[in-house]
Amino acid sequence: MNVHHLRYFLTVMETGSVSRAADAMGVTQPTLSIALKRLEQEFGVRLFARDGRGIKPLHGAKLLEERVRLALRVLSNAKQDLSGRVSAGLKVGLLQSLAEAWIPKLLNSWNGPIEIVEALGDDLEKQVSNGTIDVALTALPTRAALSHRVLLREPYVLFVGPMHEFAGRRTVPLSELDQLPFVLRQCCERLGSGRRLLDAAGVRFRVVAKTRQEATAAALVSSGVGCTLAPKSWHRRGVQAINVTGLPLERAIALTWKTKANAGLAANIGKSLEAQTVSASMMVTPDVGTGAAGDRPAWQYGSRKRA
Repeated sequence: MNVHHLRYFLTVMETGSVSRAADAMGVTQPTLSIALKRLEQEFGVRLFARDGRGIKPLHGAKLLEERVRLALRVLSNAKQDLSGRVSAGLKVGLLQSLAEAWIPKLLNSWNGPIEIVEALGDDLEKQVSNGTIDVALTALPTRAALSHRVLLREPYVLFVGPMHEFAGRRTVPLSELDQLPFVLRQCCERLGSGRRLLDAAGVRFRVVAKTRQEATAAALVSSGVGCTLAPKSWHRRGVQAINVTGLPLERAIALTWKTKANAGLAANIGKSLEAQTVSASMMVTPDVGTGAAGDRPAWQYGSRKRA
């Protein structure tokens, strides 16, 4: 067992796929499979089982994951201490509306010290441009001078509370939103374009509350004060997402940077964030049982072609 094997293990946990993990780490699938097998031999327990076209972590893998993350951080800090260097760390800007869902992903994407600066889109662009922060996770569009990597595109949907008149519906026409009590998310990055689309469709909400805090907006919606429009990933406990037909509004989440020196840094972070975004929608609940095909390691049953 070595440090590389531990990093391979974490990448598989994040992606839910040997092929995607191999791509992210820049190694072949056989190399990664051998590393996983050696980890299983080292710890004396099976870690993964096959699940369709991917794999799922077993109970032992979930127990091991956080310990491996901690071990890698400790080793990183020890390396800095022994070298006598104090790392300046990574400074990442984060769009305010992304904070709750993306902070864990950012922390998992970087093993060293990290400083997160939460701000609105315009402010993040300025800080990336003047070098105050290294990279920023924000929404497009951004300034032409900044490079970017799109991580996710998602539609805007209607969020309602459990007692709302639309609760239980899967879709609703845009025209039916007219005059609905509405909670205005003042930090919404598509506020201007959203208003123009609604005006063009002849739809006017009846604003009953305004807030710059996403948690407050969710609480107001959940308690039945009003509904709100937000990107699909904005989902919180106590609210329901409903697709709105006739509303061509979406958000593109991207990692942005300016200098060539940060291009490689952004590429590595971007790969990790993309892998975690994919695995969030594909990973299944861990199973403490054995695989369906005997004792052979699960990842050896799939194709060895790179996805």
